[in-house]
Amino acid sequence: MSKRRIPTWLPFAVIGVAAPLLLWIEYGPPMTQDAVLLPLMQMTLTRTIAAAVFLVILLSQGYRVLNPLRAPFGKSLLWSLPAFAVVINNMPILSMMWGDAYIVHGGAMYWVWFALECLAIGLFEEIAFRGVILLRFAQTRRATHKGLLISILLSSAVFGAMHAVNLFAGAGPGAVLMQIGYSFLIGAMCSVVLFKTANLWLCVALHAIYDFCGALLPTLGAGHWWDTPTVIFTAVLAVATTVYMVVLFARMDPRETDRIYAPSAEKHPE
Repeated sequence: MSKRRIPTWLPFAVIGVAAPLLLWIEYGPPMTQDAVLLPLMQMTLTRTIAAAVFLVILLSQGYRVLNPLRAPFGKSLLWSLPAFAVVINNMPILSMMWGDAYIVHGGAMYWVWFALECLAIGLFEEIAFRGVILLRFAQTRRATHKGLLISILLSSAVFGAMHAVNLFAGAGPGAVLMQIGYSFLIGAMCSVVLFKTANLWLCVALHAIYDFCGALLPTLGAGHWWDTPTVIFTAVLAVATTVYMVVLFARMDPRETDRIYAPSAEKHPE
């Protein structure tokens, strides 16, 4: 990324344009009368606009994480494979194979808008929470593993706590608490991937796949999908991946994060 950043006024201009668009999508005339499609369309559009806002903020900060094929891409993908195993496993494949869970809304429009929704959420949340918030927390702490770990914990806690708003959408306290917990863990996993690879798009892909696999049946399907074998395999995979991520982080040289920050960024040990 060039040392030259975008004008400081541009993020405010983008926010000024985005705010009325978001209000119109949420409170304007419905785009469809289909009760399944409407929230998918609204979520896709609102999260895409929010992602654009945070992308401009990210560009204004000068963080260098937006090259999708950044070298060494092959090694970055290899380092990320356990994380991809976790997010793909969020799909209850066994329950679908055994017929305990099934797709109800199978039309192409439902699949397209659902996929777009997952991508839009992944874009927004990764650009905002990993691309902006995490990297901002780490900017003056990144000289040590302790500083990087504090940044990961803080940003993941903010990311997890954000999901408490689902209480106002009618979700039960137990379900919301569980969502806060696994959002914290997914946020921490994506944080390690970002620090190790300096590639935000890998985090976006992980997030989008996780949402697609986990929300497909609740959104477009029905049935029972958390059978005993699925729960056991998920628990074992989660523990193994957690150990892998801890080791990957511990063996990482904090100086690897230098390639994320512009040359003028501060770097002070705690």
